[in-house]
Amino acid sequence: MTHFLLRFKKIHYYIIPLIALVVWWGMLIAMMSAWSIQGHPIYPFMGFVEQDPVYISDIGATNLQPLFISCAGFQAIFFVGTLVMEYYLRTHKKLQPYVSSKQPKFAIASIVCAVIAQLGILFVAIFNTKNFHYVHLSMVGIFIAFAFFACACNFLNSFIFGHYPQRLSPTHEKVIFGRHRWSNIYMVSFFCKCVWLVCAAAFALSFGILMKKGNDSKSAILEWTISFFYGLLLVMWSMDLFPSAVKHYRVRHPNEFDNSFQQDITKEDEERSISTFGAPTYVPNSDPTTPVRNFDPAQRPIIANDPPTAY
Repeated sequence: MTHFLLRFKKIHYYIIPLIALVVWWGMLIAMMSAWSIQGHPIYPFMGFVEQDPVYISDIGATNLQPLFISCAGFQAIFFVGTLVMEYYLRTHKKLQPYVSSKQPKFAIASIVCAVIAQLGILFVAIFNTKNFHYVHLSMVGIFIAFAFFACACNFLNSFIFGHYPQRLSPTHEKVIFGRHRWSNIYMVSFFCKCVWLVCAAAFALSFGILMKKGNDSKSAILEWTISFFYGLLLVMWSMDLFPSAVKHYRVRHPNEFDNSFQQDITKEDEERSISTFGAPTYVPNSDPTTPVRNFDPAQRPIIANDPPTAY
């Protein structure tokens, strides 16, 4: 029996970035609502300026600073946790595993940069703009820079998946939708992330230029825009983890899915397809002298004994 609706395990790893999203957007909405209810005040430490809206940091330097600190720290844990969980799922074959020896390195670099970036945003909340203005601005810069590098490393992994579709699990149905090697979901994901990154960089650059010119109102508008736009990244990362929830359900309810696309898959193909939760790459016998299946080496997945590659 085949269901037309997508079926998946409801409570699964893809929820991790969504929790960060809810906390982050919830904090922003709460801070903006509080400022609006107060009558759009210009706080004394801001000086005599006409500004609408005020910066997030200005609101965060008031009695709402505990909210700012707690929510920034909470979402930081789940932000980093998302990247750690993706690395875990792929290395433990519960999600499409890495197909290049470079991908785990990019993943680790992304996690390290994310930790530094999230410490930056936490310190932004702790060292408020009222009492620690220059430290506050420095932490903003650290957050932006390392968040950029974290995203860049993560996005490169999406590109590698999309650029080598022949190395994906043979049971990866509905991932490849055309004849061109880039006609696959991973490459679509990569381009969507690139659009997000370019827009975020443009917003951040414009924000800095306007703030330096003293155009605080427009600069603050861009700051709020960037902050909400940041949440879309968490949505895309949730989608990256979502296949694990589908595979989890599929393995436990095989009769509810159409497996006709797998009819020509050999036993060796099955060995590098779905495991208990995901789709591992093929790993041959421990004996290195055992010949691998006779096919073009360029079209097989990267395995544990492969030498480092140039990509």
